[in-house]
Amino acid sequence: MVKKLALAALCGSSLWGTAMAQDAGTVIANAQRALGNVRSITYSGSARDVAFQQCGANATQFICYGTHDPMRPITEYVRVIDLEAPTSRHTGNTRNIGPGGSTTIVPRTFFQQVTPEQADASQPWGQSLEFYITPWGFLKGAAENDAIASRERVDGRNYTILSWSPEVTAPSGKEYTINAYVNDENLIERVETWLGENIMGDMHIVATYSGWRDFGGAMVPTEIVQTRGGWPFFEVDVKDARGNPPDLASLAPAPAERPGGFGPPATEFDIEKEQLGDGLYRYTTGQGSYDSLVVEFEDHIMMLEAGQSQARAQAYVDEIKRQFPGKPIRYVMVTHPHSDHTPGLPVLVAEGATIITHENNREFLERALNTPRTLLDDALARNPRHAVVEGVGDMRSYTDGTRTVEFYHVFPAPHSNGLLVAYFPEEKILFQGDFSVNPGEPANDHVKALAAALDKLDIDYERYINVHASAQPQTRQDVMEALARQPGNE
Repeated sequence: MVKKLALAALCGSSLWGTAMAQDAGTVIANAQRALGNVRSITYSGSARDVAFQQCGANATQFICYGTHDPMRPITEYVRVIDLEAPTSRHTGNTRNIGPGGSTTIVPRTFFQQVTPEQADASQPWGQSLEFYITPWGFLKGAAENDAIASRERVDGRNYTILSWSPEVTAPSGKEYTINAYVNDENLIERVETWLGENIMGDMHIVATYSGWRDFGGAMVPTEIVQTRGGWPFFEVDVKDARGNPPDLASLAPAPAERPGGFGPPATEFDIEKEQLGDGLYRYTTGQGSYDSLVVEFEDHIMMLEAGQSQARAQAYVDEIKRQFPGKPIRYVMVTHPHSDHTPGLPVLVAEGATIITHENNREFLERALNTPRTLLDDALARNPRHAVVEGVGDMRSYTDGTRTVEFYHVFPAPHSNGLLVAYFPEEKILFQGDFSVNPGEPANDHVKALAAALDKLDIDYERYINVHASAQPQTRQDVMEALARQPGNE
């Protein structure tokens, strides 16, 4: 009898689901009508963003207190969404810390867009989803991609959930999914999707829309909040909006010059090894390299920095296994959690290595690297392991009685509140992440912060090694000369 009831319930659920799927078109039409049946929309106000997995240091707050804290203010913010093109672009004014490690405030222009080519649902999901997670873009995608509807009660409220999948699939072959939560007033309160991300696995992307208001026949949310992996990403306070603006083409124009970011990581590597001491090596690939130090202990290997990419990390790991056969890589240290220093970590986690980082970074890395990776096809997706993270406070020493490495927290520093440097007392070597010293140039503000911390710690180093490979070996004297080369000191 129980089996018959269960089967009946299953059949009833299936029939109900089919009925709801057939009704998805009505849900979409009602939601589009509630939004004003616009062909395009523009809204303006103020916004805040973060360079994802980077420090948010800006004119409001120099010191970075977390991976996504503080957020960067964007003034005179304008966004345009054209459903017919389809395209999206938004722009505004920011004030950032200057280039080259300077904390001098300089004006910048925020600009991002989704082109018509990128908005094609058969193209990579990561470049098109910013269009489709808007209420207007979502409904367009739902109407064109066989959306289905269901009813759910979430947090004590009833919603109609619209779901659809783009044509493009994830690297694993799995379909992407995007959902919208439609309330009883036919307004979208939340859109969510998932994207495979190197550190954050199946990264949950959530955009919430609240404070809906009628702007001359077009309904627009006055508060927009987007998170990625549960962390802050983008926020907007909308002050004004218009549906079908006649000056659409002239709104939110692209700046004359777009700031560049990190270049594409290399995929092939000619590894050079410099022996720094007994069982201590620097792995480098020359110009543009992200260098790692490899430390041999009695029964294991420690790797300092995992490289800019999984490809680099794998190349270094393969070389470690050739050089030290039979010795497992037990630890990998990361100087800080910025997006050009963490990408190689999944390779090391797949090897079973424990991550060493400052305590301030522990929650981020534990949450990110222990997220399911069903959308990815990488080392950690193919060899799933639980990521173990050891947090370092002000200082920690690792030793087997013969080899010793010491880790120190550098703070305050504009770059991050989770910066570690490594010191090898026997060889008097300092290894650090982003405190670059350029011959003939004065020390930037980050190097000044490091120097003050090292003086306080009374660390007696001679060799100065940066993760970002320097053209020539550097020493403490190079740092001292850069510090002395300040206006008024020359």
